[in-house]
Amino acid sequence: MKISWPHAFKVGGFLAGLCAILALAIAGGDLITRDIIAKNKLEKENSGLKKVFPDGQIGEAVEVRDGYLQKYWTVKSGEEELGRVYSTFGKNAYGDVSLLVGVYSDFTLGNIVTLENTESYGATLEEGYLEPYAAATNKEEAVEKVGCGATYGAKLCRDMILAAKQHYEGGQA
Repeated sequence: MKISWPHAFKVGGFLAGLCAILALAIAGGDLITRDIIAKNKLEKENSGLKKVFPDGQIGEAVEVRDGYLQKYWTVKSGEEELGRVYSTFGKNAYGDVSLLVGVYSDFTLGNIVTLENTESYGATLEEGYLEPYAAATNKEEAVEKVGCGATYGAKLCRDMILAAKQHYEGGQA
């Protein structure tokens, strides 16, 4: 079969035009949903802050960007500092995890809230590590128990929680 160059250019032009239209559709979809996704993420974060320290007054966010730590909020009751809530993010070969971690002013661990869990064994991580931690009365002991079916995810969460505690304990601002 002999190639007809005018026909080849018509087919190529049609395919290029189709790709351009699809690229514009994808970009338009991103522009439309970007603000909605950001708003929902902020609402989830604000809701989580209230779950970590339900009775405290949450201050302004302070950017950290140190390892797993992204930012923290100081929590007060009147003038008394109750502790901090840290926004943490970690990633391994199995996915991402984002937590809000509460640390009391006496440097004991508090409540956590999961903001994102895309680990391939995410449900196992929730059931085997994060939920038992949340239910534990002794959080210091619970954070070290990483023996669940999602051990790599549990170790990642443990390291994120301990990084928040160490940052506060170290007097870092």
